[in-house]
Parts: sequence; structure tokens; C-alpha cells
Amino acid sequence: MSEVHIAPTSHALLQSLIHGPLLVGDLPEAVVFGREALVLPDPAPCLNLEQKLGHLYEDALAVVLEASDRFELLSQNLPLRTDIHTTVGELDFLVRDLESSKLIHLELAAKFYLAVETVDGLELLGPDARDNYFRKLHRLRSHQLRLASSHRDCLPKEYRDEPILVRQLIYGCLFDHIRAIAPAVPAFSHSGCRRGRWLTVDECADHFPPETRFHVIPKPLWPVPLEFLDEVDLERWVPPRSLDRCVMVRVNDGPIPYFVAPSGYPR
Repeated sequence: MSEVHIAPTSHALLQSLIHGPLLVGDLPEAVVFGREALVLPDPAPCLNLEQKLGHLYEDALAVVLEASDRFELLSQNLPLRTDIHTTVGELDFLVRDLESSKLIHLELAAKFYLAVETVDGLELLGPDARDNYFRKLHRLRSHQLRLASSHRDCLPKEYRDEPILVRQLIYGCLFDHIRAIAPAVPAFSHSGCRRGRWLTVDECADHFPPETRFHVIPKPLWPVPLEFLDEVDLERWVPPRSLDRCVMVRVNDGPIPYFVAPSGYPR
């Protein structure tokens, strides 16, 4: 991707971290990290878009934290090891709040879930249906957010005796099926979380007329609200006969993202 395209994409990503809606609200183990002191760096750097989405978003948040006068980024992806052979986990970020002098363990994620009604009740599955909102949330609460307290002896020595606040930023979007009557509202989802719609590729003809304009949203931009994409050129997309993966699209330049899933999703 040329720099002329990387620059607006990077800017949109950084902007979404500061102003974008959150998928998950306060948790008993960690409330939401306050973003009031976060600012866009000037000039905004071009991010490496040729990496996994999780790593890209971590790099973007590191840029935003380093641009803030309020926070000092002490470590990113800090591994916690019981010995040289065993890693029990890693802290996404270890941050110093320069105003209060407190240490903060900050966890970050960007996740996307499609609401699927099953005989066993509501399922919230990822574009890769092996992912699941409820399992992800359980893992976050029972393991990731507890690392700094449950494995304090694995922290760098200079931080072991300090109290550590735990905070989280979980971005993303919940997609209800296009025929759903009411939105899915899972436990701990943020009251203002981003919403979208989903349907299978063979349902497109039933819901969209032939003149509908689709634009594909590349994966690096999945976490970005569509109103932040005005300066980003998106490719036109025509629904094919079949798909082998979920595709996120914008429909007629509207404000709501859609996932078009393979026939038979989530099987």
C-alpha cells in the first residue's frame, strides 16, 4: 500500500482510538481507561498496516500514549515469566500516569461479533466462528486482567512493590442479523457500543437492489467508525456467488457497517 493511502488510514485508526465507541464497558476487574488526555500526534505517523489487526491496534495506541503529556509508556507487550522456559502471559501496556504517579496495567482489544440465534440461545461469534464473545470475556476477566496481581513476582523488579491499577479498552462492533427484530445486548457490552448488520452472501439479493453500491472495508479499518473514513478511498465490491470468509462492507455510503458472511455461516 502506497504512503498516500497509508496516511489517511493511519489517521483514521488513531482517531478511532481516541474518539471511537467502545464494545465493552466497565468490568468488575477493570473499568474503562480514561481517554480524555489522549491526543492525536502531530504529525501522525504512518503505521505498519502489513501486520495482524491486534498488533496494528497496539502499535496505534502506543503512538497515542506517547503523544500524551499525561502518560508515560513504560512497556508494551511485557512478558511475565516464571522462568526462562515458561511465560504465563503478557501485559499489553504498562503505563505511568504522570499526574497521579500511579502505575496502570492496560489491556487493549478490537473484536467483532455476529449475533446468531441457535436452539441453545444467543451466540455471539466472530468472523472466524471459533471466536466467541462470552469465552473472550471470560478469558479477559479470569486471566488477562488478573496477571499483574496473580503474577506480581514476574514483573520487573522496579514495579513489584507498587500498587497497579488495571484498566481496559475493548473496541469493536456487534452485528445483528439483518432480519433481527431487536439488538443483542450481551452482559458488559457498552451502552453506546457500535452496531452493525450481517447477512449471508446468498441473502444479498433479497435485501439489496441491483443498483446498491458496496465498498469493502479492509481489515485494518474494521475498528474504525465509518464517519472517520471520509478521507479513505474504499474499493467497490460486488457480492460474488460464494465467499470463503466474512467481508465487511459499507452500503451506499451509509453509517452502518455490514458483514457479508459465507453461505451457511457459522457452519
